[in-house]
Amino acid sequence: MPGKAPKKKTKKVAAKTKAASKRKAAPKKKVVASKKPLAKKKPAPKKRPAPKKRPAPKKKTAPKKVVPAPAPSERALAASAQLPEERALSDEEREAIAKVAGTARKFLDAVGGPDAVVHRIAAFVDEVRNGHRAEPKSQDVRLGLGALWGEQVRAQLGWTWVHLTYRDGFASYAVVPDDRAFACFPLNRMQELMKPDARVNTSVAIFNSLVAGTVPGRRKAAYLVIG
Repeated sequence: MPGKAPKKKTKKVAAKTKAASKRKAAPKKKVVASKKPLAKKKPAPKKRPAPKKRPAPKKKTAPKKVVPAPAPSERALAASAQLPEERALSDEEREAIAKVAGTARKFLDAVGGPDAVVHRIAAFVDEVRNGHRAEPKSQDVRLGLGALWGEQVRAQLGWTWVHLTYRDGFASYAVVPDDRAFACFPLNRMQELMKPDARVNTSVAIFNSLVAGTVPGRRKAAYLVIG
């Protein structure tokens, strides 16, 4: 028995079949990601080390000024507002002053009365101050010049050798009048006058003022330092 002829597919079915076969045949498109170069991250800026603090410049300290120690007579003047403690000289001290005064008289070859001796002392001191003569090396002569000057005041005016001590520590031998209005420290003063930077040599002027009684400011028991 002859077989039945296959039914013809309708146009719609054929179209669908054809479209389906086309879809199967067509390869799927691969989605390719765009190969754009990734943006490189900028490296973080390196932290700069904090600048080292420079040490503050040391303040230059001004050099200490060397203040020369006051001369003995200057200390005596500064202490003149204070009343000193007085004591009499021992026999040994009086003999020592007389001895160095005699040594200085021989050294200077000083002759004559008090006025002449005082002028001879002043002339020698000026020679040393001006560099014409060297300062005596002998301590007895240096002290003796002041002792010799004080002996002329004692001989001319009747003053007395005493030892005076002040509250600031200054102490030395002095010649004083009976009323203690004044005090002269010739052992200290004469040595100072021989220095090149010493003040004016007033040894003659002071002696003449004492003899004439023209020293101002006389007051009993004041111990006013002069010379």
